[in-house]
Amino acid sequence: MLTDIITDSIATEELVRLSFFSEIARSIVSCRTVNDTLSEIMRQIGSIFSPLNWSLMLRDSKTGELKFIIVEGRASSHLKGKTIKKGQGIAGWIAENKMSLIIEDVEKDGRFDSSYDEDSGFKTESIIGVPLISRGKVYGVIELINKLEGTRFTPFDLKLLTTITDFAAIAIEKAYYHAGIKKLVNIDPLTKVYNRRYFQFYLTKEIERTKRSDDTLTLMFIDIDDFKLINDTYGHVAGDKVLMLTAAVLKESIRSSDLVFRYGGDEFILLLPSTGADKAHLLKERIFKKIELSDELQSFRTSLSIGVHEAQGEDYEDLLNFVDQKMYMEKLYNKESSIEDLAENITIEFEAENKE
Repeated sequence: MLTDIITDSIATEELVRLSFFSEIARSIVSCRTVNDTLSEIMRQIGSIFSPLNWSLMLRDSKTGELKFIIVEGRASSHLKGKTIKKGQGIAGWIAENKMSLIIEDVEKDGRFDSSYDEDSGFKTESIIGVPLISRGKVYGVIELINKLEGTRFTPFDLKLLTTITDFAAIAIEKAYYHAGIKKLVNIDPLTKVYNRRYFQFYLTKEIERTKRSDDTLTLMFIDIDDFKLINDTYGHVAGDKVLMLTAAVLKESIRSSDLVFRYGGDEFILLLPSTGADKAHLLKERIFKKIELSDELQSFRTSLSIGVHEAQGEDYEDLLNFVDQKMYMEKLYNKESSIEDLAENITIEFEAENKE
C-alpha cells in the first residue's frame, strides 16, 4: 500500500513536470532569432534543474570546437567566450559521440578535463550533458554542473533535459534558417556584398540614428570607369570578375562597422557610420592604391571614380543625390584629365618626330 502511494506520488510529480515541459517547449519554439532561442533555453533550464553552473556551447562546424556562448551561475565570467577543442573533456566527448551523459563523480571519469576548474576556481562534482542535435547535425552542447541542494542528477533529469534540447535544437535550426534566408535576400549573389534593397533599408535607419544622436555619417559612391568597355573588350565573364575583385578590395579596406553595397550594375556604395568626410577621403586614397596594386584588376585596366559626401541632415533622396553628383563630377574630372594626358603625350611624340 505504501509502495503504491509512493509510486503514485512520483508519477504525479513527473506528470506535473512534463506538463510544465510542454509549456517550455512552446516558448522555445516560438522564438524567432538565434539569440532569443538560446536565452530562453538557458532561462528555462536554470529554473527547472537548479544547477550551480550551466552553460550552452555552440559547435564550429569546420573545426569541431565548442565555444561557451551562454554561461550562468558561479564562475561564469571565467568561461564565457572560451573554446573547447574537438573531443576535449566531457562536452567535447558528448559533441563527437552525439550522446548524453550523467556523471555522478567527475574524479572517477577519465574524460573529465580539470583545467577549466583550475582556471575558474570552481569545483565540479557531477555533470549532466546533452548534445543539441537536429537531423543528425550537432549544433552544440548543454552542460549542467552540480545541483544547488547537493543531490545528484537523476535519469529522469537526463530524460527531461534531452527532450528539452531536442526541441531546442529544432528551434535553433529554424532560427539559423530564418537568419540564412534573411541574409540571402539582402546579399548580392555575384559580389557577396549587401544589395540595393538592404541599402535602402539601412540608410533610412542610419539617417534616423544620426539625427537622434547628432552623430556623423558619410557615404561614398563608387563607379567602375568605362565598365562597358571592359565587357566589350574582355567579355562579360571578365566583367563579372572585375566586379567581384572590386567588391573584395572594398571589403578589405573598411572597418567592421562600415558596410559595402552593390547599388546596381558597376556601382557600389560605402556607408560609413560615425565618420566624417576627412576620414572618408583617406579611405578613398587607400582604395585607389589597392586598385592600382592589384595585378588582376590592372590586367583589365580598372580604375574607379569615387564621390564622398558627409550627411548634413538631408533625407534619403537628397543624401543619395548629393553623393551621386560628387561621383559624376569626379568621373568627369578623370575623363578630362585622361584627355589632357593623351593630348600631352601626342604633342610630345609629335615634337620628338619633328626633331628627328
